[in-house]
Amino acid sequence: MEKGNSKKDSVRRYVLTDVESCTFTFKDGMTSKVKPSPNHEIVIMKLIPHSTKSKSFEDKVLKNYMATKNVTELSALCKYDCVRTFTRHFKKSFGQTPYQWMLDRKMEEVQSLVLNSDMTITDIAKMYDFKSVSHLVNIYSKRFGNSPLKSRLLDAI
Repeated sequence: MEKGNSKKDSVRRYVLTDVESCTFTFKDGMTSKVKPSPNHEIVIMKLIPHSTKSKSFEDKVLKNYMATKNVTELSALCKYDCVRTFTRHFKKSFGQTPYQWMLDRKMEEVQSLVLNSDMTITDIAKMYDFKSVSHLVNIYSKRFGNSPLKSRLLDAI
């Protein structure tokens, strides 16, 4: 066992010598084989499963996003002090920015209300904090190919 020289470098490393190979077997049955360095040493370190950490982050987002109006509120509810750090983790987990993801969820809900309720487009725009009805109509039309009113009429046929 080797210890680092300074307090910053106080990571313990375990070096295995004269090793041919090391195979890791994961819970899902997959394996990964690690070859040693030319002097036949392998450094063993603690592996943190990415999926568990990512899944925990995703669970926090899904649990909290309905109670928020913007990315800053969502990052705070997910226990992040820095919105930039939250955004970086979010993009790794969801493949898009938190703003775009939240807009996608909002638009799915708006479409559901347009097609499945008798609420006016004005009431829906107010409910989801759009700047104006025309702002909602423009975003809806770009996303779904028709205005909310036309979508409602086509769905009724």
